[in-house]
Amino acid sequence: MAEMDTDDKGYTITYDPLKGKCLVATKHFKVDDLIFEEEPFVSCQFSWNSLYGYRACNHCLCPLETTSENIVRLTNAAITEVPFEEYCPIKDKTHNYVQCESCKVWYCSSTCLETAYNRYHQLLCRPDSNDPLHYLEELWRTMHYPPESHNIMLLCRLLATIELSASPQQANQTVSNFCHRTENENEHLAHKMLGEKFVEQIEQLRFGVLKSMPVRESSQWLTPTGFKSLLALVGTNGQGVGTSVFHQWANNCKKHLSPDQMELFEQFIDSAYDAMEQVVGVDFLDNEGSALFQNHSSINHSCFPNAASVFDGNHVLRLVAIRMIEPGDEINISYIAPCELDHSRHTRQKYLQENYVFTCRCIKCEEQINDPDITSDDDSEMEEDST
Repeated sequence: MAEMDTDDKGYTITYDPLKGKCLVATKHFKVDDLIFEEEPFVSCQFSWNSLYGYRACNHCLCPLETTSENIVRLTNAAITEVPFEEYCPIKDKTHNYVQCESCKVWYCSSTCLETAYNRYHQLLCRPDSNDPLHYLEELWRTMHYPPESHNIMLLCRLLATIELSASPQQANQTVSNFCHRTENENEHLAHKMLGEKFVEQIEQLRFGVLKSMPVRESSQWLTPTGFKSLLALVGTNGQGVGTSVFHQWANNCKKHLSPDQMELFEQFIDSAYDAMEQVVGVDFLDNEGSALFQNHSSINHSCFPNAASVFDGNHVLRLVAIRMIEPGDEINISYIAPCELDHSRHTRQKYLQENYVFTCRCIKCEEQINDPDITSDDDSEMEEDST
């Protein structure tokens, strides 16, 4: 295993002939220890999520609704009175909100507006509702319905970031570092993302991007082969990002309320969840998007992970230890939802092969290698996700 990059913060990035890049610990981490924090190379809210009124900063995905506004919307005004509003995490920040003067999208602060403008927004700011970029996003929505996992606008922001970079060559190399699959694997992943009509849809999207934005420095990604690589990159390296003012408020309440107040709080939470489930469903409570992270992309999967990725109100990723980690241990996360890690080995392997094009050889899969290749009734939902 060759060493690529050493960091005195407690981890190093190495290269393994079979796995590729690996993140390896260079010090002890206890449960709940922070391994690192990372800003994304690029991030973007999901298209349907934004369209349906999930208000978030156009750059960092910080919630822009207060707790009361959020609960009223998610319950369709079945609940209008919210207790303990003093624990709303953004109640004192709303005066910082700013709009792009041209296209009118919202940001949580002038800092986010300036950062977005300098990195990508100046190329993607389109006040005209008939602009080709808006048609591209509408086209994407006809191909990719909720529950969402990708967004064509993340790809556009990625290209715009290259175009506006002070060093386009370095930016292109950063994107290339995310791409490490064969052309056949890229085609498989594009098929998985877009469905049976993927060949036609890929070309529609590619021409839509070419029509929507000036491309000079990033032209290598808009050839037929390069575009498939970009779609595969977004499909496999895109990390889901979720933010929720409701969950932040609930966590604040749990930290500060007295035992008597907690009883009222828990009653309110139960009624709020019941009302939300009736209106939007419990799977659609958050502001959701995806992002690309350079360090995080070096972390491999394990069905018995020792770390997890968490977000606390914006798109900054925090990698946290969930088991004891010793120096020399590879740091792993799960590409599978935690609630699905107890599914059969067969189901987990099928899901990973379909969605990430690799066979898992983690300690858990090796211990279960002689298990029968059958799917239990509990695995049916995960099987559907992989088809």
